[in-house]
Amino acid sequence: MPSSPRRTRSASRKSPPSAVTRDIVNGLRRIVRAVELYSQEVFKNFGLTGPQLWALKTLKREGPLATSALAAVLAVQPSTLSILVDRLEHRGLVRRIRPRTDRRFVELALTLKGRVLATRAPEAAQGRLLHGLSRLPAAEQAAIRDAVDHLVAMMEATDVQVRFFFSDD
Repeated sequence: MPSSPRRTRSASRKSPPSAVTRDIVNGLRRIVRAVELYSQEVFKNFGLTGPQLWALKTLKREGPLATSALAAVLAVQPSTLSILVDRLEHRGLVRRIRPRTDRRFVELALTLKGRVLATRAPEAAQGRLLHGLSRLPAAEQAAIRDAVDHLVAMMEATDVQVRFFFSDD
């Protein structure tokens, strides 16, 4: 009877992660936690989710925008934006404007209440991340994108549906 190879205790265990690996994971944890804490603080102080604040800040900075343009700035699909806009409109913070000539076209504008709130509130965390990334040189953006794509693939998360961080919108 052939003898089976014996696995030693140390051979069956994985080696601990390197310092670089730990730094990467801890950096990701910090980013997610920072967005989570920030979102909780904004909701507590202003009654807005992070994405709602981001939309208000964008409309304040850019002025009235078509829904498709706002979706592009926020890097989401127009269908995702629809729920967010419904909630902002219900609270009297934005209004939909439909020209008489083409009722399919919808532009979004802040109400006075929305403008006051957008002025008082801090910049949205997700907006800071997006704007910060967009200020990087193209080569650095591409390197980060490639690294994130690789992380997503390692997590087998390529088919996971995405939404705003910590939001019901």
